[in-house]
Amino acid sequence: MSVAATPADDTCIPLLEAELLRRVGSGDSLLELACLDALFPSGKLLRPVLCVESAKAVGGTADQVLAFAAGIECLHVASLVHDDIIDQDPVRRGRASTAEQYGLAEALVAGDGLSMAGIAALLGDGPAERVLHAARVTVEALRHMCQGFMRETEIRGDLTCGVPTVLDVMQAKTAALTGAACQAGAILAGAAPRQHQALRRYGERLGMAFQIRDDLLPYTTDDRVTGKTATSDVANLQPTLPVLLAYEAADETDRNRLAAVFRGGTDPVTAHRDVLTVLTRTGALTKAARMASSCAGQAHTELAGLPDSTRLAELATSAADRQH
Repeated sequence: MSVAATPADDTCIPLLEAELLRRVGSGDSLLELACLDALFPSGKLLRPVLCVESAKAVGGTADQVLAFAAGIECLHVASLVHDDIIDQDPVRRGRASTAEQYGLAEALVAGDGLSMAGIAALLGDGPAERVLHAARVTVEALRHMCQGFMRETEIRGDLTCGVPTVLDVMQAKTAALTGAACQAGAILAGAAPRQHQALRRYGERLGMAFQIRDDLLPYTTDDRVTGKTATSDVANLQPTLPVLLAYEAADETDRNRLAAVFRGGTDPVTAHRDVLTVLTRTGALTKAARMASSCAGQAHTELAGLPDSTRLAELATSAADRQH
């Protein structure tokens, strides 16, 4: 099982892979098999890489945070397993989702199993005071993530919820955990409060850039590249940032076209095509891309004064420019 390298630094990837296997198991039971199937082949390992690189940025080492970083990845992937169940998505990272491959009940248990393995990893190694602080930061972010998932379900089909609402959902669902991954890594490495708080803000802005780009991918990149179903958001009547930007800027005809799609009942392929037409005509795709670049720029600003932030700067740039 290979883990894909990231643009940041592939030297920590084999270490993270080995730690994930150590925490989850080798596949001797159905639970372990389902958990490993959800973890590998991995995605970008963004959150554990951020944790490791944040520790390095304040003078720490990968060894100080490796178990914790693996725990964050387990918890993140658990949320993806459950998210695919909620959205009834059959595809994750270009292959069958855990629910599609193992069944709904088995996927629910696998998500819970990954969560338990993640919590155990968070509490595994390091000075107790630092570990407790980092764990509290992470658990609070996970609480916000759950709130974001729930709020997302509440606004399905609602094109009047507004751009600020969907930005709040992004902050809770994605940015809170990327920020916590950075802050936790720095805390475990013994960073001063000023440093770990700056890294939290860096991670949150990077997370916003990453999520905005994620919302754009169904309309800008072939799903064979993204490994996701391009029609998932429209099929689930989920108003994402580019859709809401388009709705704000659209004339009456295009607003009615979007409203028809988000009332449901339209074939997903047709719905996706109609939405893309409106997004292109209103300039929503360009505006959302500019917002992603702005968030990445804000992330860069938070790195000023850190001892070694080159890798984190590269990650911010790649988050704004990502095409998959």
